[in-house]
Amino acid sequence: MLKNYLLISIYFLISFVATLVAIPQTLKVFKGKKLFDAPGGRKLHKEHTPSMGGVGIFFGFIIVAITVVTDTSLNGVNYLWCAMLVLFFTGLKDDLIPMRSVNKFIVQIFSASLVVGVTNISVMSLYTIGQDIYMETFPEWFSFFFSVFFIVAFTNAYNMIDGIDGLAGSLAALLLTIFTIWFALNGFWVESFLTVCMLGSVSGFLYFNWCPAKIFMGDTGSLVVGFFCAFVMILFLNKNELVAPSSFFKINYSVGLIASIFVYPIFDVMRIFSIRLKAKRSPFSPDKLHIHLLLSRLGLNHPQIVVAIVLYTFSMLGVYVLLSLSHINEVLMIIIIFSICFFCSYILKRKIEKFKKDKKMILLPKINKK
Repeated sequence: MLKNYLLISIYFLISFVATLVAIPQTLKVFKGKKLFDAPGGRKLHKEHTPSMGGVGIFFGFIIVAITVVTDTSLNGVNYLWCAMLVLFFTGLKDDLIPMRSVNKFIVQIFSASLVVGVTNISVMSLYTIGQDIYMETFPEWFSFFFSVFFIVAFTNAYNMIDGIDGLAGSLAALLLTIFTIWFALNGFWVESFLTVCMLGSVSGFLYFNWCPAKIFMGDTGSLVVGFFCAFVMILFLNKNELVAPSSFFKINYSVGLIASIFVYPIFDVMRIFSIRLKAKRSPFSPDKLHIHLLLSRLGLNHPQIVVAIVLYTFSMLGVYVLLSLSHINEVLMIIIIFSICFFCSYILKRKIEKFKKDKKMILLPKINKK
């Protein structure tokens, strides 16, 4: 067991260092070819910055993962590599020449279908939440389509939060850290090795992406990392079912845990989509209504916004722990967690309105009374 924990540390360090080495080399190429993400519009950065940090992330991850996790240790994992490679080149093309949303969706659906169809790693039931709703295993056809939807939805939710320096990388690192440790504590070593490879790579990328960012993740990275995180969440749901009920590390509210860890991307996308649809706009039309962009209107800089959102995620995990200890109904738990999100969003909206009103009052010219 000690040997496996040592291997986790080694795999993390190798992928971390590989990414640290790869990104400066890619930066030289991008700067030499003048491949920059120009400032302006909805973007918060003020300098021309390369936006294909996913190249370094993917390199640091794949060179370790393909040697550590083989098809014999994780059935069908070669198809995971293929799916991630397809997404990598799709993101690369989109960073160079923007693609239509529908075309990216088709590629994501294909990649998710490839992984779900071949690896048999899919959402097979409602898991712990099904104790209160539906305890049966899903029919195979429904499991396939729901799993593809799950992966594509989470991939896009993650992609949409990649708007400020360090945010997407920090939330991915948090999720990957939790599941790397959980897999290891329960003896799922192959899954832990796989997850820690991406954790090391994302951590290496964060060194260059922290404000002021030298490089952005771009779709090259966000599609790959978001897809992988969704895959890991399904792995967790399935592996948790194999843990003995008497085990200390058995998660009795597994769906609630995922909702708590990924609460910001899920809630932000739900909120954004509802606002856009209410305004009779496409849910994928760009705007400045993401919560992290609203926080910037209050004068917070990038590190402050990232720290605030990460701390908020930890607070939701704290709420999850407290509610799980009270043995509450899991559906009610998730409702409470997202109700807190709606309340915080409302408070933020009111603060921004007050901030804008106060700012206008300051800018109004003084009227001299005679």
